Amino acid sequence: MIEPRIYRAAFIPALLAIVLVAFSLEAPPPPLGQGLAADALFDGQEASGLLSEILQTANDRRPGSAGDRAVASEVQTAFTRAGFPTTVDDFSAGGHRLVNVVARKPGDVTRQIVIVAGRDAAGVPDAASSGADTAALMEFAHVFQGSATHHTIVLASVDGQTLGDAGARELAPTIPRAGPVDAVISISNLGADRSRGPLIVGWSNSSRRGSVGLERTAAESLRDELGQVPHAEGAIAQFARLAFPIAPGAQGVLLKAGLPAIRISGSGELPPAHERFSDIAQARYGELGRGALRLVSTLDGNSRTPVHGPASYVQVSGQLLPGWGVSVLALTLMLPALLASVDAFARTRRRHDAVAPWLGWLAIGAVPFALAYIAGKLFVLVGLGPYAPPSPLLPGLASLGVAGSCLLALTVCVAALAWIVLRPWLIRLAGGLPSTTAAGAASATALLISALGVAIAFMNPYAALVLVPFVHLSLLALLTGMRWSRATLAVVVGAIPLCGIGAYYSLRFQLDPLHGVYYLVLLVLGGQPGVLGTVAICVLLGACASLAAILLARFRERPARLAAPEAAPQPLFGPGGHAGPGALGGTRSTLRR
Repeated sequence: MIEPRIYRAAFIPALLAIVLVAFSLEAPPPPLGQGLAADALFDGQEASGLLSEILQTANDRRPGSAGDRAVASEVQTAFTRAGFPTTVDDFSAGGHRLVNVVARKPGDVTRQIVIVAGRDAAGVPDAASSGADTAALMEFAHVFQGSATHHTIVLASVDGQTLGDAGARELAPTIPRAGPVDAVISISNLGADRSRGPLIVGWSNSSRRGSVGLERTAAESLRDELGQVPHAEGAIAQFARLAFPIAPGAQGVLLKAGLPAIRISGSGELPPAHERFSDIAQARYGELGRGALRLVSTLDGNSRTPVHGPASYVQVSGQLLPGWGVSVLALTLMLPALLASVDAFARTRRRHDAVAPWLGWLAIGAVPFALAYIAGKLFVLVGLGPYAPPSPLLPGLASLGVAGSCLLALTVCVAALAWIVLRPWLIRLAGGLPSTTAAGAASATALLISALGVAIAFMNPYAALVLVPFVHLSLLALLTGMRWSRATLAVVVGAIPLCGIGAYYSLRFQLDPLHGVYYLVLLVLGGQPGVLGTVAICVLLGACASLAAILLARFRERPARLAAPEAAPQPLFGPGGHAGPGALGGTRSTLRR
């Protein structure tokens, strides 16, 4: 059913797009010149003393607990003593009453530099993470007390970081109200004895990325204090993070809100393995704290802000591939599949094969997955399931448990039962359909998958590029005379990039496959993909299930085709194969020899 000439010709814009992308690479903006050294300003031993007092006041600082509020009072007192006008903001998240403590030191201008630290703890004592970060923030207030600043300095001790960064979500819309924001620096895990990844985390919960100039300036500040900074992730890893953005940490929330944010983490993206006070490396603690202060000093001492660079990009060999180039490439690579599937759909209609009923069949195929989402959402909203925040939890906090196991079992069972029981009933109610090996089923499914690929290219071009092999190989499996075994192999090969991204996140977040699926379910139920993204996921899952049903039907009909006797060739003229005298050369030619 596929027209090869249309399919091949439609790749010409993609070839031009590849040339355009090659010329779209640009050099990253330079970092700002470094400010004064902060050796005399931040002392790891003094900060460790504050940490010891915090642990004595409240060893247990889980969100909403008495210890959490007691430490919030200590932070408020430290800010007030340093001369910072301080506000306390109460809010609720995950069934807990939480509080943010925000101090503001006015400068010569209203442009702001914001430092954020999480205060609540996932466990006891959580010394190297939230304890060390809170102590560092209190020490920062003491440092800024005796120094004049050009920018307005904001210190924010936020609550609910273990509840999907609830405090950062509460803080994000309030920051720009007081003036323009030059940078938001989130500090985390400063007490870690070693790093398991980059010290600078700039991933967002959307395809938007942070300021390139700010990240490079932060890297220079940390390099001056630590001597070296672990390298950033490679181009393939960057592509995976942008295609399916999952970014635990305050910077993920703040970047999605449009703020120029980064996170300086002593342990990398994930929390440290050791959390006791005795495990804290005071020298490294001091170096990380001075690195953060050096960054603030650099930003405050420059008359210009760091150059942001592209809103979204992938760094390749020291050059930046901007997001608009990825968008052009994704759209042009999806175009051949869309044109070929539209042509095949039109050809099927011209042959008077039924096609409209198969569109309804595809819509019915998405119903089981939509019902599974609704059931899981209701299960969480009524309080029977675990908390599913609108931003990602730390992966280590997404433990299955009884509630999580029930949620996972509920969503899987609802989807399976709806597919096995409800879907056939809806198809019969709609009037029934012939075998799924019909040409209309294949052309309608190919059209839906191709159109969905184009729609995803507009929403997230990085995700669309990951789906390009699946879309094209599914098209060939459906619309060519490929045997069912080769068609199945083609679809499986097309899904390899998706599986690769799942494997990347499993390794990056240290999740086994079962916990990885559970974490994904929490993200979807929490609304991380957004409304359009959730609809696209349900439709894509329904299309994939319908594709599998078509391949399964072809497999089942294979023995019947093999067992059927080969039809006798039709006579060329009349019944019996007799063409009549003279019709096939029975008379002598009248031409002269």
